[in-house]
Amino acid sequence: MEEGLGLAVKDLLTIPHFKTAVILGGEKGLDQIISKINVMEVPDVIDWVRPGEFLMTTGYAFRNEPEVLMTLIAQLAEKGVVALGIKTKRFIEHIPEAAVEAANLHGLPLIELPQDMAFSDVVREVMERVLIAESRHLSTLQSRVQRLSQVLLHGDGLSAFLHHLELLVRNPVLILDSNNSWTASPAAERLCRQIKEAAWEKLREDRMLETGFIQIADKYVRSYVSVVQDNQVPPFLLVMLEAENEYSIVDTLTMNWASELVGFEISNAQTRKKIEAKYIDQFIQDWMAGRIISPVDLRMRAEACGSPIDDESTYVAGMASFRGARPGVTELQELARRMNWDTAAGKQSVLWTVLEEELTVLITLRKPEEGKNADMLHMGIAGSALARFHQMFPDRSIQLCLGREAPSQSEVPASFREAKRAAEVGRVCGITDDMVHYKDLGVYLLLYRLQGTEELEEFKRTYLEPLLNYDQKHQGSLLNTLRMYFQCNGNAKETAERLFLHYNTVNYRLERIRNELGLRLDDPETKLQLQLAVKLYEIKELPQ
Repeated sequence: MEEGLGLAVKDLLTIPHFKTAVILGGEKGLDQIISKINVMEVPDVIDWVRPGEFLMTTGYAFRNEPEVLMTLIAQLAEKGVVALGIKTKRFIEHIPEAAVEAANLHGLPLIELPQDMAFSDVVREVMERVLIAESRHLSTLQSRVQRLSQVLLHGDGLSAFLHHLELLVRNPVLILDSNNSWTASPAAERLCRQIKEAAWEKLREDRMLETGFIQIADKYVRSYVSVVQDNQVPPFLLVMLEAENEYSIVDTLTMNWASELVGFEISNAQTRKKIEAKYIDQFIQDWMAGRIISPVDLRMRAEACGSPIDDESTYVAGMASFRGARPGVTELQELARRMNWDTAAGKQSVLWTVLEEELTVLITLRKPEEGKNADMLHMGIAGSALARFHQMFPDRSIQLCLGREAPSQSEVPASFREAKRAAEVGRVCGITDDMVHYKDLGVYLLLYRLQGTEELEEFKRTYLEPLLNYDQKHQGSLLNTLRMYFQCNGNAKETAERLFLHYNTVNYRLERIRNELGLRLDDPETKLQLQLAVKLYEIKELPQ
């Protein structure tokens, strides 16, 4: 305990009224700090005492059975009473030896008070000294809080705040966030790296105890935990590790006030981020939608949002196509917010937003190193973003549809339109890949654009309807066999194996196809047209 930071039990002997008082037992507790003084003469005294109290009595309540003192001392120690003073000769002649042994056992100082002591004078004198000691506490605490407040007011941030707090309490300190990720003072960093996830969880479970122990490597270190009031669930924690010095009551008070300041700083930071995110979100939406016409306006908006544009960067726009139930706009906005929050600590190369009631993404790629393909790097970033989405939202499955690379800022809206078209084509054509790139749509894009035209309907009647009609009448699978035949590059044996059919069955079906269509399957032009017919069958009818 720091010198001069409180009135210890042993300091009572320096008060004139205690000149002839005798400490009978419990010397182990002489360093305990007195925060209150109380006089009680009732049998149920244990129900009324408080931690930190020095309790005085004449022994009236147990005058007829002094042996109950043994039980009382154990109960008082458990309640946090720091000392018991008994005035003898009036109601009890002497204090039993068993009571002294109990005081030694529980470390509760047991003091025999002089017969002529006036309790009222003692209460006044002791409380004066307690208040003087507490005023020192308050003066020290006020000075510390002012220093810590100045750190945050100057905008130095939580890292500098923790460094100053470490110097004040002379012990390592850290902030544990909702995900058990830590931000530590210099002395705490090395210790935090040795703490396992289970130990952090145990600390969080025991946080209401304030004082506890945490396992660091192969030893346990005393800790003091103060919950940060920041509206987070679970909450942030401010932790002091007693790794270098025994902490005092002023240190714990400092930690409690520091947690208040941390709460304000976190709340302010979150508010700033929300405001910044709102402006950035609106900027990304306007940019992708093509609502910012002037390159000068685009640059000014980007700089105002804290996301200056790099002329050497390239971009790819994407759109999420949901498998299963499509979320509403409010849920889409929450998904975008959480994805952006998750990647905020990175280079912000991936930004999510909701545009035209769709979850969209803008990928930025800085100038690639020599010899590296920009398009492949974009695809790698997109793949990582998709994997992270599925990791964060395992109950939501999406297909990420991408436009072509935009080599300049002005071409981003075109990339977004392509991503939107890729999502439409992927949905209509039944493409099941996790990522659909506009430039890889090939013939699907052509057939999609031809949907509803007279020429395409004529093509369907010529090449699809004969096979579909036969399959319907004979419960056959000519079209599916033809699809697999083309996938096997015209190899009938492999087709049979993949369809789990006899080779002769496949040959029979191929012959039926020739007869129904009146075409040769070995003619290159015929094969092309039949392959297009198979693709057309895979495309769903467009909604009216």
